[in-house]
Amino acid sequence: MDTKNIKISPSKTLNAHLIVIGDELMTGKINDINTSQVAKWLEKEGIELTFSTLCPDKKDHLIQTLTLAWEQSDLVITTGGLGPTQDDITKATLGEFFKGKLKENLKAKELAKLQYGRIQKEWNPNTNAYHLIPEGMEPVANPKGLAPGLCYKLKNKKDSKLFLAAPGVPRELRGMIETEFPSFLDETFPARKRSSNVLTIRTIGVPEEKIFFHMMPELWEELSTWGKVSSLPQVLGVDIHLTIEGDRQKLEETKVFWKKKLENGPLAENIWSWESKKIEELVIEEAIEKKLTLSLAESCTGGLVAHRLTNIPGSSQVLLSSVVAYANQAKETFLGVKSETLKSKGAVSEETALEMAMGVREKIKSDISVSLTGIAGPGGGSLEKPVGLVCIGLDSDNESFAKTFSFKGDREHLKKRFSEMALYQVLKRIRGFKIFSSGWLLMPQS
Repeated sequence: MDTKNIKISPSKTLNAHLIVIGDELMTGKINDINTSQVAKWLEKEGIELTFSTLCPDKKDHLIQTLTLAWEQSDLVITTGGLGPTQDDITKATLGEFFKGKLKENLKAKELAKLQYGRIQKEWNPNTNAYHLIPEGMEPVANPKGLAPGLCYKLKNKKDSKLFLAAPGVPRELRGMIETEFPSFLDETFPARKRSSNVLTIRTIGVPEEKIFFHMMPELWEELSTWGKVSSLPQVLGVDIHLTIEGDRQKLEETKVFWKKKLENGPLAENIWSWESKKIEELVIEEAIEKKLTLSLAESCTGGLVAHRLTNIPGSSQVLLSSVVAYANQAKETFLGVKSETLKSKGAVSEETALEMAMGVREKIKSDISVSLTGIAGPGGGSLEKPVGLVCIGLDSDNESFAKTFSFKGDREHLKKRFSEMALYQVLKRIRGFKIFSSGWLLMPQS
């Protein structure tokens, strides 16, 4: 391929094309989460992701996609196909595309030895070809895996282009974009703008239509005078993003203004965070700050709440224990739920949820406990207790309560919504919000 005559259209914003490679992606056997990782990283780096393409492990398809991407973009990134198996065709295809034969590279060889040594293994060139890369390309260290990445730089008097290749394993890609790739961007595009900041307004309990057409019909237009507005539905609510140009001080000034405006308006009760952090992150961080501990009693979610919390560094300072009590016998044996309660009210009831929360807290001696019992479907529902019904209980020194919620969705989505609501109730308790309201089953503490 003749790259000397390629011209890049002048643009104020650098643009990128991501190519996510893998037959498994095309058949749905695995989900693409690399696009999200790359998009977030590029936004911070001041580069606009204009295209993301899924491509199978086929040379002709990859050549065609590379041709279009390289002609139209300042930066091209590929993920996948750098491993040792026969379907890993990316490296050889890149050699053909950039007119560079696969050849032993001393730096790649040293990286392979280093990366195998990290897992206390000896690198064997007979079981992979990590030391062979296309001529004209540079190997890139892989801090989380074994297969080196690749870099190709094109520079002329007017423009610069950059190509970066990473393995398809999400954790390996994340390691490379965090530690290795930024230096290549700085070298190739040193003058790029990186002054965009994002203000995130996280809401719960109201859909987009209600926010922007009923509660605050002028909100989108008013936000647009400050920057670019986007709205992203989440598990239980909507995230509103405002991208502004300027430094951190400008972002803080914008945040102060909108917090004052929105926290005194109709959306106030629905806003639960001004950060892009996940709710489980905030639960752990704020519980650590207040030196509070937590215990869980899960039935319908099967440990999902505990899973989400233990994904967060520092969770060991907060989460003391989690009991998955799926069967009624387990609820009685491990949580102390009364058999009379289960018989008269049922396993999915506010009464059972409350006894679950109180039981686990009594055994574990945590500051706060939360319980979930519900019907995730697809079967098991009734007219009185349909699929999507969940009862959440919470126990602490200040108050004990249980409440019923009803959601729509399939089994997997319902479990996510159940766990999200439980974490939201915990976060409110940590923050000291008053959560008494009519229709909630309450049991005052003595």
